[in-house]
Amino acid sequence: MKVVKAVVFDLDGLLVDSEPVWFKVRAKMFQRFGMVWTDDDQKALMGRNTKSWIDYVESKLEGKLSRVEVVNETLEGMVRNYETHKVRVMPGAGHALDYCTERFTLGLASGSPQVLIDAALSANGWAKYFSRILSSDDVPHGKPSPDVYLEVMRRMEVSPAESVVVEDSGSGILAGKAAGAAVIAVPNEQLMPPKETLEAADVVIGSLESLPTALMKIFG
Repeated sequence: MKVVKAVVFDLDGLLVDSEPVWFKVRAKMFQRFGMVWTDDDQKALMGRNTKSWIDYVESKLEGKLSRVEVVNETLEGMVRNYETHKVRVMPGAGHALDYCTERFTLGLASGSPQVLIDAALSANGWAKYFSRILSSDDVPHGKPSPDVYLEVMRRMEVSPAESVVVEDSGSGILAGKAAGAAVIAVPNEQLMPPKETLEAADVVIGSLESLPTALMKIFG
């Protein structure tokens, strides 16, 4: 039987349905120049850290916006959507957090920059749930590297063997497994990770509403 002391959540696409909003903000940016932001572009950046997506967007725009302009326009658009409550909470998110906080120490490990993590937590009153919160921007490498998970677990004073990672993206699933934790995958139907990546997860569920049952499978 596995002893679970900690559950570490991703944010984007898992607790909040932010991927459509990221898509809308980026698509609007590209439309100004008669360019198209695609589903494949969006999928390529899921779970990645800030530097990674800035590099990608800047390259795809072919110099039409400076790096600073890409960052400012994107982050301002995302914060505005959080502040006006236009980022949907994923089904079962609140219940999952309530359930887990009564039983485990909770952490948050997100590829988003800290300003967007703060905006999401503030909009939904979720900061109270997490003992440690970490952005991939604050470690050497973003997901699928395990850095953000290893560091947040170190700060939580738990080992990967005692931890469960909850993720939606392919890069996040691989990061959790590379860290040595058990992984529960909650994939996004619109941006489904590859089959072989999903198979790397310990449990795959359709929504966070099934998280209590998935945790029972791991430690029960």
